[in-house]
Order: sequence, then structure tokens, then C-alpha cells
Amino acid sequence: MSVVASKPWYRHFWPWFIIAVPFTSMVLGVTMIYLALNSSNDLVKEDYYKEGLAINVELGKRQVAKEMDIQAVLTVDELTGELLLKTENTNADSISLVFTHAAYSDKDFNLDAVRVSPGEYRAHLERPLSEIWNVYLESSEGWQMSGRINANITQRLNFNL
Repeated sequence: MSVVASKPWYRHFWPWFIIAVPFTSMVLGVTMIYLALNSSNDLVKEDYYKEGLAINVELGKRQVAKEMDIQAVLTVDELTGELLLKTENTNADSISLVFTHAAYSDKDFNLDAVRVSPGEYRAHLERPLSEIWNVYLESSEGWQMSGRINANITQRLNFNL
């Protein structure tokens, strides 16, 4: 009579494979929970209630721009970093330009464009624009306009109301 010698269970492939699947999912789950709790998310606003209330003021400023029939075109010179803003129907001495990055709030910056002639304002960028930016124009006259530019594709932005 011959006895077939079988290997112990830990010498076979399939038990280890079956054990590895839930173990791997547990490790990945714990890693995701750790990252969610310990990393910051710039896309989420902490003071969303105040941001929501500010939308009403912002809409009012856009309505003022619409009533004044303000037109604006922003042109970016890639080589010199100069911004040229041509406007119609506004006489402000300077216009504030707020650049907010589409994904990273630490890249946001503000510029003041100074009037060099009627309807023409200039400002200078410290670093070249790349990627997608939301651009807000705001004046002391009480109006605001906004637009979005993909600096990788175009160097011109028409502000439409």
C-alpha cells in the first residue's frame, strides 16, 4: 500500500493568493484613510458659507458692469510678461486683476493694471502664465468681470457679460 504524500497547505499557491486579496485591500484602505485625514484639500473652501454670501455681492457687481456696457480684452505677451487690457466705457485710474488657478490656490496672485491712455491699462507678470486661470477684473467704480484663460492655448481673453 502506498501513501500519497501531500504538501502542507502553506506550500500551495492558492491559499496565499486568497489570503493576499483581502490583506491587500485592507492595506490600501488604511492608506487611503490616512491620506484623507492627513492631507489638505485646496479645492474645498473652509468658509463656504461666507463664500456663498459673497456671491450675491459679486453678482451685483457684474450687473453694474452689464448696465455700464463695459467691454474688456486682455492680451498677454509671453516674451515680456506684459499684460495689455483694452476696455470700453470705463474711466477708472486702475483696475485690479485677480488670477486664480483652476486647481491650486497657492498659485493665486493679484495685479493692479494702471491706465496708460484712455481705455488702455498695463501690468507686468512676475512669471509666465501656464495652465488654466480664472481672471477677475474689478474696479473702484463698483463693477466686476470674469473670464477664463488657458495660457497654454491662447494669449488673449475676451471678457463677456
